[in-house]
Amino acid sequence: MELGRFLDVYTVKARLLPVLLVTLPIGLVTMILSPNTSLAWKTVWGLIGWSGGGFLLAQLGRDAGLKKESQLFKSWGGKPTTKMLRHRDFNNSVILARRHKKLKALIKDVKLPTSEEEARDPNAADETYEACATFLREKTRDRKEFALVFEENCSYGFRRNLWGMKPIGFIVSLLCLGVIIVSPIFEPSILNDGRIGLVVLAGGANLFLMVLWVFVFRPSWVKVAANAYAERLLEACEQL
Repeated sequence: MELGRFLDVYTVKARLLPVLLVTLPIGLVTMILSPNTSLAWKTVWGLIGWSGGGFLLAQLGRDAGLKKESQLFKSWGGKPTTKMLRHRDFNNSVILARRHKKLKALIKDVKLPTSEEEARDPNAADETYEACATFLREKTRDRKEFALVFEENCSYGFRRNLWGMKPIGFIVSLLCLGVIIVSPIFEPSILNDGRIGLVVLAGGANLFLMVLWVFVFRPSWVKVAANAYAERLLEACEQL
């Protein structure tokens, strides 16, 4: 029984998978130390799924990312969609003018600021841009019609939530790598029953994860997906 069977696509991709990746090292260690308990673990995961455990894990993954999202936006100088609507930040005046014109036509009761008005009151301008982004998110919820927006949103959510759990993920990988290294000492049978290959594979996987936690899962990695999502969201103006 699949843990994410009763969860929607976004919840699985953006919220559940980051949590499962964090806990992957624990599963690898379990396989080494208890190779004959696969059926028991399948039962456990099935019970977790039926009891709402999948939804709980997804919520934990979401919370980890949301708590740190404001920190990301602050370090980037604002939300990506907001920056891409600012006169002072976006470097293509032709695209910017077209987006502003399209948004003015779509949102009748919102007046987008000129470059002078934005310079006089940047905070008020940002509030207007954020209102436009909220409008676009509400209008692009159809996953089939706006498939690219949905896919980029999933990618951003996955990366944000995974980065949000970085401290936990790194510690789990480090501890499990230590357990894997010393496991043949405390359980010599590992060397004789064919599990040594599994030990090497699990150790390599944990080491690889640690490299990813340190050098890949960083704010700059999240920013790539955030910018891609913002671009697709704003491009959706042409379909509305």
